[in-house]
Amino acid sequence: MLKHATNHTQNRWHTFRKEQAANTNRTNMTTTQFELKKANRFLPHILLIGLGIGSANFIMHGGLNWIQWAIQALSTSFLIGYSTVLLGINKSWLKINISPIWKLYIVLISIFLLVGFFATEIEHVIRALIFKSESYLPFSAGKMYVFNGVISGVLGLSVFENNYLVQGSKSKSTENNLELGGDLYPQEKLSKSTDIASSIPVKQGDCILLIPTIEIVYFEAYDNYSFVFDVNGQKKLCDYSLLFLEKRLENLFSRIHRKYLVNEDYIKQIKPHINGRYIIEFSVKGISSITSSKTYSDKIRRLIKIE
Repeated sequence: MLKHATNHTQNRWHTFRKEQAANTNRTNMTTTQFELKKANRFLPHILLIGLGIGSANFIMHGGLNWIQWAIQALSTSFLIGYSTVLLGINKSWLKINISPIWKLYIVLISIFLLVGFFATEIEHVIRALIFKSESYLPFSAGKMYVFNGVISGVLGLSVFENNYLVQGSKSKSTENNLELGGDLYPQEKLSKSTDIASSIPVKQGDCILLIPTIEIVYFEAYDNYSFVFDVNGQKKLCDYSLLFLEKRLENLFSRIHRKYLVNEDYIKQIKPHINGRYIIEFSVKGISSITSSKTYSDKIRRLIKIE
């Protein structure tokens, strides 16, 4: 049924594979990595906050001298602040590697609570063993564990939900591209363009890469973002929602589910499923089949009639 489309796809695919091989070194298409160094630029802010908290504690509570309060606050600020920034900057990596979304948030909440607990115990150690202002009993800080755990969780999730850190990183990449004589940030170009997009930007470590739409098998909705499944069987994160992509790619891709937007050229087989749904199989190795929804069954029937 779909023989003509499959042959057409294979010819186009071979052409693009040659172009891709010639440009492999230039595009550096590596898997998104967990970045550590990017968080270091926020260290001055974290340390400044720690000094501020230490000074406030000294003014309000006394007891210890300013240096003691400052050192305690700096340790807490560093542990909670740095882990918060680190996870916020690596939002893309986390979303790709931990799914579904509820699992990701369980992992995040667990990390933030543990960091709060650990920061409290470090404060206790500093007071008891370094300044000897109290006796040290392990895990005896009581309500402070809960207090710092809640602070860590609320701050961490707020920063993670806010795209400031991610956007800041992207702005830096844009500046670097301009310094090197590169073009504008590809997502800005796509947003401003009224034409059908010929490529989609995805983040790969420090680089913004453009994947030709002809090399994209399908998109999967993920929160306010989407995953790109390409002809290499790889899964990458895209900053655009499925609704936005559907409008820009309506002549190339078909919506077959509220979660899926598929490239018709890579459909190998369509099998009837239960309740008016269909199983879509692709001609690309490493890409699993997906199931359409009943709501979009008219689009599936249109595809079948065309072929």
